Amino acid sequence: MRYLKIITVIISILLTCFDVHSAEPKVKVKHVFDIHAKCSEARNLGVIPGGLRVMIPIVGGNVEGDVVADILPGGADYQLVDTVSGRVEFNAIYTLRTNDSKLINVRNIGVSKGDYFTTSPVFEAPVDSQYDWLNNRIFICKPIGFGNGIVHLRVWMVE
Repeated sequence: MRYLKIITVIISILLTCFDVHSAEPKVKVKHVFDIHAKCSEARNLGVIPGGLRVMIPIVGGNVEGDVVADILPGGADYQLVDTVSGRVEFNAIYTLRTNDSKLINVRNIGVSKGDYFTTSPVFEAPVDSQYDWLNNRIFICKPIGFGNGIVHLRVWMVE
């Protein structure tokens, strides 16, 4: 139910971001932080309806920028791979611990195919904290690098 509401909000934002007389968006984005997620070896769970399910454990990492945090071990990226088209759906779920010990849950969903790779993280932060703004914004993110078991993601906030 929460994700249906999020999708409805995203659609309404997209509809208001475009001038009906122009294909140019009126929306702006602001870089807010980078995520450096340390992952361990992928686990092939087998073919399920819809494709090949792969689970990649998230075992640590950090966040730098407007939010400074560590990534707690125990999360994972649950990927659904279409082996025919090469399309991959991402559903990463993990938790951040900020430098002032607040916990923030992250669910980062997205898709890649060929050169296209974009996700949209959704944050659940304590409302009585300086991170409440994460609960009330739309974010997009793209990978900026891979290496040594770490995925580097850049996150922008839609303004």
